[in-house]
Amino acid sequence: RYFIGDKELDEKQVYKIRKCVEEAVAVGLIPDPMEYLAEKARLQMILDEMTWQSEERFNEIASNYKDLLLSDNLVELVNERLQTMAERDAEGLRQGNMSSEHDSEHKIERDNMGRLISYAQLLLKEARALGAELETAHLEVIRSICHVAMDPSHNTEEQTSEALTNAVRDMRPLFDESFVAYLKYAIAEEQAKLARAGSLDDPEQNRWLFVLKIVQEGVYAELSKGLSRYIDHIWYVLRMESKSERRMLLQKLIDVMPTMDVRPFVKIVDNIVASLGSGSKGEFDTAVIGGMTNKLLQLRRDVQELLPPERIRDMSKDADDWITRQREKLAESRKITKQRLRAAEETGTYEENTGIRGETERMT
Repeated sequence: RYFIGDKELDEKQVYKIRKCVEEAVAVGLIPDPMEYLAEKARLQMILDEMTWQSEERFNEIASNYKDLLLSDNLVELVNERLQTMAERDAEGLRQGNMSSEHDSEHKIERDNMGRLISYAQLLLKEARALGAELETAHLEVIRSICHVAMDPSHNTEEQTSEALTNAVRDMRPLFDESFVAYLKYAIAEEQAKLARAGSLDDPEQNRWLFVLKIVQEGVYAELSKGLSRYIDHIWYVLRMESKSERRMLLQKLIDVMPTMDVRPFVKIVDNIVASLGSGSKGEFDTAVIGGMTNKLLQLRRDVQELLPPERIRDMSKDADDWITRQREKLAESRKITKQRLRAAEETGTYEENTGIRGETERMT
């Protein structure tokens, strides 16, 4: 049973409220309240387990809650529990019924939360290490692009440009959201470092920055081709008059969608719908997209129904396998490059006399 004040809600009203909340979460208007409540319940579960089990089992217990301990809500959840305990302690002191048992329970819970925070800090260190590995993979993609650009077999700018275009096109599935975000991050970090050193306009010092910007420009140009195709598909669907027509056309498009396009298409739909919430907060002009809110929400629901996770996996299998093979090749290429660099250092032919790290070293 559900109530607003003293008024009880019927099932139809509850359904409408839940639907409204789901749509608000989907477009980014509000954080998911169910996610917060679920994590709150799981924090209670892990604290209960730590209380009931021996200290020797702490690592075993905590390892089953890694996602919770890395959640953005963890600090807020812990603070909420600490505040609640402080209020109970204060209330108990005022009423004079603060028992030693009650005080002991709170001390145990505070100690357990302290241990969880320490474990979460350890997980963050592990995450940073994984981030370093991911950065290495991204740098290997950049190195592969630079390798094509520096190929001495290209005698003219036209040949180099054509080879780069073909290479970037072939590597397009590797240009995922993580890689694009890394390029943006790497450029910002390099600019900040050069600015602090007063070398931002020094051509001898900003070569790596120019390399990153050129790679970013080429990657964006390649991604924009696919993005235009996905936007065209979405626009065709939205132009249909009725819900049934929009769903039917969407289904036909999905049935013939190439394996490389499935995941990016779903991501584009999610991003467009999520942008509705940003528009409502004044972050961009909603004159065009705002008038399509209901159609976009229906598009998202239809995509979720027509492309459930298991179908996405099936349709994307060939693309996922290809990407895995490419990443393995890049890893092997990086291994060979490091071996060559090590051999070059040992023979004294490495860039030791320049006083700075070579660009090849920085990419490996």
